Amino acid sequence: MFILADFIDSLNNLDSLFDLEEQVIRCLREMFQEIVSKYLIQLDETLVSQIPSDHTFINRQPRTINFMFGAVSFERRCYRKTDGTNYFPLDTHLKLVSRKRFSPYFKSVVSKIGQMTTMRNTADMINLASQTDISAWTVDKIVREMADIVAVEEETLDKEIIHRKKVDNLVIEGDAFEVRERGKQRVSVHHYRVYESTNAGPVNKREFVETNHLKARKQVCDYLEAHYKLSEMVVFLASDAGPGYDPISMRELVPGARKVEYAIDRYHFIRKFEQTIGLQNPLSRKATSAIREHNLNQLEAILDTFESQITTGKDSEKLTKLRHYLSRNWKYIKRPKDRGYKYMGKLGSIESSHRAFTYRLKKQGKSWSKKGLQAMLVLILARVNRHLNQDLSSGLRRLRELKIEVSLKSIKSIRFTDLNRKIRSQHIGVKIGNITVDSATSSPIGAMAKAYSR
Repeated sequence: MFILADFIDSLNNLDSLFDLEEQVIRCLREMFQEIVSKYLIQLDETLVSQIPSDHTFINRQPRTINFMFGAVSFERRCYRKTDGTNYFPLDTHLKLVSRKRFSPYFKSVVSKIGQMTTMRNTADMINLASQTDISAWTVDKIVREMADIVAVEEETLDKEIIHRKKVDNLVIEGDAFEVRERGKQRVSVHHYRVYESTNAGPVNKREFVETNHLKARKQVCDYLEAHYKLSEMVVFLASDAGPGYDPISMRELVPGARKVEYAIDRYHFIRKFEQTIGLQNPLSRKATSAIREHNLNQLEAILDTFESQITTGKDSEKLTKLRHYLSRNWKYIKRPKDRGYKYMGKLGSIESSHRAFTYRLKKQGKSWSKKGLQAMLVLILARVNRHLNQDLSSGLRRLRELKIEVSLKSIKSIRFTDLNRKIRSQHIGVKIGNITVDSATSSPIGAMAKAYSR
């Protein structure tokens, strides 16, 4: 049996702290791989008493599952039912899917990393941490699979009965950003944010993201109806007043509210002027100052001055559109705090919250398939709403409550490798192996496996 004192003594002859940590991690992996393997074999034995008497024992077949601490190989019993189909009681008990080799926790880690960096980087990180060898393509498959689980868990959370409340300063912001979709040049992603505004910042935030605008709006309406007493509240709306986010469209989100205050996002309002007048034009800075001071006369004088500087018909057309935009939205530029709502914080936080999505979706010229984009949106949204850990742990907890009873006798053979020994590659001769196929046998990898197994 492993003796802790012997293990500690063996650490004295290591060359450095680097070697110590490297060897300890390796030995711990090996030990736990063997412990879990023996446990699964014992668990398979305990299930024999539950097998119906008319089911026939066929043989024991090997299987390997990749955990975060390494790959665990074990054998389990195979039985044949009266209808001629074979099954594995252990696989059924643990709810292990046929031909899948990753543990639930392993897949949750992959999905958490995959929604923050590229699939290739994720594969490299996982391989380094778990001593496995997965590809970027495998990471993509796992991410999509986990996104489906998270989506189901989110629907379950939304259906829970919540006590509706009345709050001060409820804010709804809406905006959209574009990403590149394969086969299409651009696709709009619609983003809504619901929160309670305080001087300290937003609280009780909930965000909604969808490529389908109507679906996003319905999710917002359902959430508001389930959580807030809108008929007794003043609701503040904010957007850039663009198509689909104009004052009328935004008010349709809260038809039952006692009172609605719409405010245009100053960031977008000022940017409209900067894009038309030009950032290098001194008039741009004056226009920004006039907007912040809510001085319409000064702003119109600045536009008149700019008109005298125009030399092209294109600039003249831009100025005309800007004047129309100003006339439609000037009444919404005054902030709620300037309208008498003293405890309202600043609006426009949705622009900065785009970054949680755009950093992953838009950098380095990325383009996405429709399913891939939807899966990534689901995972990032769950993280932003602080539901990702809960969704994954709930959705992936498919094991029954198992009582681990591995006897000491079963692990007597487990030894830490002599830590004084340097790791050297050893010649082990010819090994007979097989190619693991995690896809259809008609696929290229399936054809190759079939050719080499003849």
